[in-house]
Amino acid sequence: MNGATSQSRNAWVLKGLSLLCLGLLGASLLLVHAVSYEPAVSYVPLYLVVSAIFTTVVALLLLPNAQFGEGFCAAFYVLYAVLFAAAAFFTGGVSSELYVLFFPLLFAPALAGFRWSTGLLVQGAVLVGYALAMLPDVLNEVEGNDGPALVFFRLAVFALVGAFALAACRGRSGAEDAYALDEDGSMLLERVSAELEARRGARVAVVLVDPGREVEDLDLLMERVQARIGEPFLLGEGSVFGIVLSGADERTIESAARRALAAASSLGADETRAGAAAYPRDARSAGDLLVAAGNALEAAYEIESPSAIVLAGRDAAGGWQGPSFPAAR
Repeated sequence: MNGATSQSRNAWVLKGLSLLCLGLLGASLLLVHAVSYEPAVSYVPLYLVVSAIFTTVVALLLLPNAQFGEGFCAAFYVLYAVLFAAAAFFTGGVSSELYVLFFPLLFAPALAGFRWSTGLLVQGAVLVGYALAMLPDVLNEVEGNDGPALVFFRLAVFALVGAFALAACRGRSGAEDAYALDEDGSMLLERVSAELEARRGARVAVVLVDPGREVEDLDLLMERVQARIGEPFLLGEGSVFGIVLSGADERTIESAARRALAAASSLGADETRAGAAAYPRDARSAGDLLVAAGNALEAAYEIESPSAIVLAGRDAAGGWQGPSFPAAR
C-alpha cells in the first residue's frame, strides 16, 4: 500500500476511534453517577483512568498523519484496551456496563486494513485486559454466583466479534500481498539481481510506470497489474511502481507497459508515463538496468502527450523516439 495513503487511513481510523471512545466515556460518566447505576464505583481511580484516556486522545489528535504507522497504531490500541479494562474494573467489575468500550477496538484493525496478525494482537489485548479486570470478582464469587458465567459469556462475544474482524483483516492483507512497498528501491534491485543470476544471460527487463496523481484506487491498480502482468513494486511514497519481466522480447515489454498504462487509465489516471530497459542490451548489471529504466521514464515525461512509453535503446512505443543507452561496461 502507498505509505502516505496507509498512514492517512490509519490516522483517520485511530483518531475517529479516539473521539468515539471519548464520547462513550463521557456518556459512561453520566451513567455511573446516575441513581439507577447499582454497582459500586471507585471514583478517584476512575477519574485517574479517565484523565489518562483524555490525555491520550488529545495527544493523538495533535499528531501529524505521518506518525501513524501500523506498529504505532497497534501500540495505542493495546493501551486503550488496558485503560478500558481499568475503567470497567473501577465501575463495578463484572457488573460494569463499560465493557461496551471494547467493541470499537475489535473493529479498528479491520477498518484500518491492518494485517491479520495486528488484528490478532489487538483482540488478544481486549480478551486479556477484560479477563484480568474481572478476575478479582470471579475469584471472590460475586453476589448471585453468576459472575464467572457472565464474564465467560462476554469473553465469548468478544472472541466471536474479533473473529469476524480478523477475517476482514486477513482479506485486506491478502489484497495488499499482491504488491510490495519498496521505499528505497532495494526490493526491486534484489529481484532484478536474482533474475539475472537465475537466467544467466537471458533477457530481463524492468518497466517503471508512473500512473500520475489522479488514479482513483492505487491498491486496485496494483491488484490488476499483479493479475495481468506481474508483481509490482511500489516505490517510495508516490505512485511509481516497477515490474520485472524475464525472458521477454521487445514486443512483450512494450505490451506490458501498454497494459499497465491502460489499467491506470481505467481508474481515472491522467498523464501516465512508462519507461523500460532490458538486459543485456541496455545494461550489464542490476543497478545499471534500473538506472536505464529510470532514464527512459524521465524521457517519457518530456513527451507532450496524455500517455507516453519510452523504451531504452530503440524508438519508443507509438513512434516516440526513446533514448539510446550504451551497454554498461
